[in-house]
Formats: sequence, C-alpha cells, structure tokens
Amino acid sequence: MKILTKQDLWDSVIGGSILATGGGGIAPSIERFNATVSHVFEKKLECKLVNIQDIPNDSCVFYGIGAGGGIERELKNKYMAYPSYADLFINGFDPLKFIKYQIKEKKFLLNSWSEIPDGEWENTTEKKLVELIGEKPFAYCPSEIGPNIWGQLLNAARKGKPVVDCDTAGYRAVPELSLTSLNVMNVTIVPAVLATVWGDMLIYEKVLSWQRFEDINRFVAAISGGEASGLMSIEGSILKESVIHGTVSKAIAIGRAVREAREIGKDTIEAILHVTGGYKLFEGKIVSFIREDKYAFAWGETRLDGVGQFADHTFEIWFKNENQISWLDSEPYVTCPDPINIVDSKTGQGLSNFYQQDFQTGREVTVIGLKCADIWRTERGLKIYNPRHFGFDIPYTPIQKFFE
Repeated sequence: MKILTKQDLWDSVIGGSILATGGGGIAPSIERFNATVSHVFEKKLECKLVNIQDIPNDSCVFYGIGAGGGIERELKNKYMAYPSYADLFINGFDPLKFIKYQIKEKKFLLNSWSEIPDGEWENTTEKKLVELIGEKPFAYCPSEIGPNIWGQLLNAARKGKPVVDCDTAGYRAVPELSLTSLNVMNVTIVPAVLATVWGDMLIYEKVLSWQRFEDINRFVAAISGGEASGLMSIEGSILKESVIHGTVSKAIAIGRAVREAREIGKDTIEAILHVTGGYKLFEGKIVSFIREDKYAFAWGETRLDGVGQFADHTFEIWFKNENQISWLDSEPYVTCPDPINIVDSKTGQGLSNFYQQDFQTGREVTVIGLKCADIWRTERGLKIYNPRHFGFDIPYTPIQKFFE
C-alpha cells in the first residue's frame, strides 16, 4: 500500500487530464485543489493507493456508477444543478445550495413527507448499499481515469479506506457505464444504489444488461440537472480478473514526467510519449470546436489545421463526452477504443471537451493516441466498444497498424 503525497495528487490531476480523452470532468483550479487537499492533510488523513493483488479475495470493493454530462435548455430550465462545468469543477461550486435555491424559487409543490436534500446525498448510497449487502467496503475502485481521480482519493481518505490502483475503462475515460471491463467480463450489477442531488434514491434489484443500466441511469441524470451517482459492490476475487491494473499509478507517473519537463524547460510532448509509449497523431492549430449538450452527454466535433510536419493536412475528432473517432484529411483514422488525447503543444496540458475555453481558435495542440487496454481487443470487448456503437460505419483498426 502506498501513501500518496499532496504532490502525487496534483500529478494525478496533470496525468489524469492527459489520459482522459477529453472527458472525465475538468481539472480543478490550483486554488480549489490546494484548499480541498489542505483540509484533508491537516486532519492527518492518508490518501492510500492499494495494489489490486493485496485485495482479499473475499472482501468487497465499492465501485462508482456515476452518469453525467450536458443537458438541453428545456431540462436546464427545470432541473439545473449547476450553471456551468467550470463552476462545478474549477471553482468548487456548491450544487446543493443551488438546488435548495431552485426548489424555493420555483416553488415546487412538495408533499408533507418531502425531504429537502442535504449534503449527505452521496453518502446515503454507501449507507444503503452496506445495509443491503451487510458488509462495509475494503476499498474503492475507480471507473475511469481523468482529472478528478484526486477527489476519489480524498473521499476514500475521509473514510479511512484505500483506492485500488486500477480502473475499468483502461487508462482513459468513457461516456457510458456500459463501456466498462466489468461488462466485458459479465460482472453482475445488482444490488446497486443510485442517488441524485435532488435527494432521490433508487435501488436496483434487477436490470436487463449493462447497456440497459446505462440508459436508465442516463435518463435519471438528465432529469436531475445532468448528474446522478451511486455505488455497486464487487467481490475482491472477481475484481482482480475484471479490471485494468496500475492505471492510477500510470496517471501519476505521466503527471510527474510532464511537471518535471516543464520545470527544466524540456519538451512536454516527448515526456508524454516516452512514459505512455503513445503515438503522435497530429500537430496543429484549433480551427473550430462545436459542442452540443443533450441527453446528459456533451457531443461535438473538433477540427485542426496542421503545422510543422503536418502542414497542409487536417484532423477532425468526433466526441461523445470523450474523443471517439478521428479523421486525417477526411479519411477515417484512429478510433475508439484506442484513446485519443488532445494536449497543449507547449505545456502538455490535457484539454477537456467540457471546458469551451480550452479550445480557443488558434491554440497549438498535439493529438496523442494510445493503444487501448488489451481487454477491449477481445471478441466481446470489441462488440461492446467500437465506432459502430456510436453509429459510424467504420471498422476498428488497431492504432499501431497506422504506424507499421
């Protein structure tokens, strides 16, 4: 078990932003990060990262089942939980306070038994799951890697529990709950508990499939301001066979390499490529960035014009929360499940599709592609996660084929 330092956590923000394929939220401001982390470290709480092989086979590990993204204007008018992604992720916006304001100002007709939501809405899911299975968690398992993995580590520290050094997306973020290694390995979902910031709680006793589970949770998120979250439990022995190992450590290592490169004036892109073993797909300037929020997702396209060795070439990316499909000179290129990451060419900062300001016209960026986790290249893995899942009649071509 490793005890993480404050520097490790900030490195996880840097590395997580790079690996997040444009999704997974937005990196916090350094001010918000310092303020939040300081509260935890001042209380002498420890952020623990545990190797998956050290998880007892008969223990239970709690796994987050959050769903979230953009919602259309009509739903925002009725259920908005936060004004913008920047407010929520960067500035530490308080959705609970805003929800109470919404309830008061919109004069929702409540019942005599109605309960105004409180700050424990997320903790209630864990309390209920413990009640259902009769066991407390040994640790917590990340669902994906992104800029906010530090928040999961802090939440676990507050409960005196470790986070497992793994994830179920494969050192990337994904837009749907069904795009998980747990689905590939046929891991059972129920019982699961879902909650919203409005104070609702749903308990799953039976669900048809992982895709049906995603669809139900997504619509709950859409009518809850764009977010719903909860937990399910996985037995230690099953977890070991169903996740991608060492991915939190990988994010920290990437973040450390980029930070150190910045400090001594070295090339951050080369640092990323060296640590990840990735491929430089493109270098260019942002020409356009179009995003539409609906169905609790952020959808859109990013277009780049090439510079340097890529001059006179174009690059396009389609995203659904995360970057999924790319085209080089209008021809299909690297696609999901291989991760496609856009980073600032000078600083190595990972860009987030949830943050419009990241995509200012003319910004010089580099697109880095990685080989996906092996589990996605299995027969069932590719049935679950491929371009056709998103409606594109494009066959999946492993990224390394473009560089042979």
